Amino acid sequence: MKINCILITILMPFPIFGEVNSWECSKFEGATIIASDGTPLGKLGPRWESDSIFNDSSEHSTSWSSNSIFNSSSDYGNTYSSDSVFNDSASTPPRIISEEGEEIGKLSVGPSWDSTRYDPNDIKFTCDWD
Repeated sequence: MKINCILITILMPFPIFGEVNSWECSKFEGATIIASDGTPLGKLGPRWESDSIFNDSSEHSTSWSSNSIFNSSSDYGNTYSSDSVFNDSASTPPRIISEEGEEIGKLSVGPSWDSTRYDPNDIKFTCDWD
């Protein structure tokens, strides 16, 4: 028991999941979200940008567009598809591609132990893009 407490105390300061820190927002801004089948699903960035998934007027933020992660009936927004952002055990969630063309990680709510996955809600609120 004492060893477990020591290990927890030692490991607690180190995040073991893709947590977004405010100083990282610049790496996400303008990044494109691409589904595993190559479908563009919008961009990350402030809500006033036209292709932002956080812009209420963008097709990429609606609950009716088939190319929106917020459509719970689409493969990209439901809770059971292997391609969905909101399935924490999805095997092929959308990729986050920087403006330079490099993969930043995956847009996904989990699993929490996977440091390459970033929750869209965490990005939205940490970067103050709501």
